[in-house]
Amino acid sequence: MTIFAGLDVHKKYFHATALGESGDVLVQENFPNDSGGYDSLLDVTGEDVKVALEATYAWEYVFEELEDRVEEIKLAHPKRVEAITKERIKTDVRASEALAKLLRLGWLPEAWAPPKETRKVREKIRRRAYLVWKRTGFKNKIKADLAKQGIRKKVSYDGEGMEWLRSLETDSINDYLDMIEALNDPIERITGEVRREAKATEEAKLLMTIPGIGFVWSLTLTTELGDVERFFGPNEVAAHAGIVPSTEQSGSKEVHGSITKEGNKYLRWAAVECAYLHDRYADDTYLTRFFHKLAAKKNDQTAAVATGRKLLITIYWMLKRGEKFGTICIEVCWS
Repeated sequence: MTIFAGLDVHKKYFHATALGESGDVLVQENFPNDSGGYDSLLDVTGEDVKVALEATYAWEYVFEELEDRVEEIKLAHPKRVEAITKERIKTDVRASEALAKLLRLGWLPEAWAPPKETRKVREKIRRRAYLVWKRTGFKNKIKADLAKQGIRKKVSYDGEGMEWLRSLETDSINDYLDMIEALNDPIERITGEVRREAKATEEAKLLMTIPGIGFVWSLTLTTELGDVERFFGPNEVAAHAGIVPSTEQSGSKEVHGSITKEGNKYLRWAAVECAYLHDRYADDTYLTRFFHKLAAKKNDQTAAVATGRKLLITIYWMLKRGEKFGTICIEVCWS
């Protein structure tokens, strides 16, 4: 007999509701959110169990604990679950029971759960991005401190530049330099690992044929996107990144607003950054022409966001067809 379990996961514990094939409640209790807690759950349900949990707090840990030990584990889309259940009162019991019921009936709205290896690479890339962001923050602090001293010189952070900054004997600048030097080693180490991973990944190598996109961005895009076959089409990829305009319609009136920003924020960020890079390094492509045309009417930021959407559509077709940049049909990409 297959058992259907819904888990409402919290920091210290998770509440589990397990249903039988006929919908009868077999388990409904709290367990510690640790290895022992998941062992205890399987002691009660056995391993012939299908599990569902929402894509919220620390879902990756639950997958690590259970994905090789249960019949099936699925990630539920929180907003779509809420839209289906329409619960006015949300408790641990109701939340876990709703997931178990939807799973049993085959109505569970799923969110994408990347394979284990993809999760590891994606976490590494996100960690590198965070460290680079912190390092850039310290560089900006140094720039601000130099401005306070009336120094407008452009600073490099190679050996000579660091030596010159140290020679100023400014406590705050020296503190920031210490932090920058501490961050350089892990950033360089992770960058080397990402470079090797990108060179070994066919999808990443394909995306590196796009001018301006190197090994870090190509692997970022492929790990955040996953298998493009899971999307119904290119517009769904853009919607997944939250880089499509919001729409309000009433009768015959339809108003388009700013982008929804609902979806994968890392994919959206990567698409916009790559749009800037492509405009900087590409000679003349349909993407750069679109960027410049829109930038002239609006501004660079608006143009980058809109071009990022076009870029994602292009990437979708490149990965789906296994074709290099430049061979994709322009009419298709501009959908």
